[in-house]
Amino acid sequence: MLKLKGIIPPMLTPLDQEKRVDEDSTRRLVNFMLRSGVDGLFILGTMGEGLALAAKERYRLTEIVRDEVRGRCPVLVGVSDTALEQTLDNVRASERLGADALVVLPPFFKLLSADDILEFYSKVAAAASLPLVIYSHPALTGNKIPLPVMKRLMAEPKFVGVKDSSGDFAYFSSLLALRDERKDFAVLEGDETALAPALLSGADGIVPGIGSLAARFFKRLSAASEAGDKRQALALQLELNRLRDGIYGPDVSDWLSGHKEALVYLGILAHPDTVYYQPLSAEKKARVHETVERWKNYLLGD
Repeated sequence: MLKLKGIIPPMLTPLDQEKRVDEDSTRRLVNFMLRSGVDGLFILGTMGEGLALAAKERYRLTEIVRDEVRGRCPVLVGVSDTALEQTLDNVRASERLGADALVVLPPFFKLLSADDILEFYSKVAAAASLPLVIYSHPALTGNKIPLPVMKRLMAEPKFVGVKDSSGDFAYFSSLLALRDERKDFAVLEGDETALAPALLSGADGIVPGIGSLAARFFKRLSAASEAGDKRQALALQLELNRLRDGIYGPDVSDWLSGHKEALVYLGILAHPDTVYYQPLSAEKKARVHETVERWKNYLLGD
């Protein structure tokens, strides 16, 4: 069974100016991330605009990434959709295209009961033959996965991990406690502002949104945490927070456009296009470029 650990960033989806997957940029980005030392790639998540892309573009991205990775790391594929049947279609297509594991958000209907959420995941598990990763992101879906539901899902061997982007560290700590009952289940932190505390507390790995750009930064933070160097890990977390502020903007509204612009500036992406977001102003581009220059040694290595 797949054991998830380490740095598994949610990869951006490079797009051309027609909003289609840019194959050349995708291949460059995959190799940039692999050279940066990632332990896996998570495609078609929130940062990867998975919910905004047409199914044919999602499947094309999966095919390109799998072809470029060539078994060098696990590829986790987001299969979530607003409709259950499309989610199940995504499950079947992603399995055919060679995914190593599938990542699934709860349904996008507010105020679902614990039984509703459990039934949804049961239906996905029944349709899947690959390992499944639970994606906890209540700010996006409107549904927090109750801990009793998490405990039930953890008891099912097909579920191999959870990416928690709730931003609730007490909830995350409870997931770590539940994991003690199943050692092969991975608890992964998705909140970029809490990576050092999560790793120092025993998280199996991290799934940081800005990881397409900053995987080398995360390697430093992860190494310090693994060595038990709390002071260094927390200092790197503060540096990361400053980098994030410069790329995402003070109100985080440039979280995707700024991230893509940074990679264009480094020559990895050809275009900063997204599905829905407007292009950055000249002033915002200058802020992103200045940020990349300031932290370039963290991003590209010494």
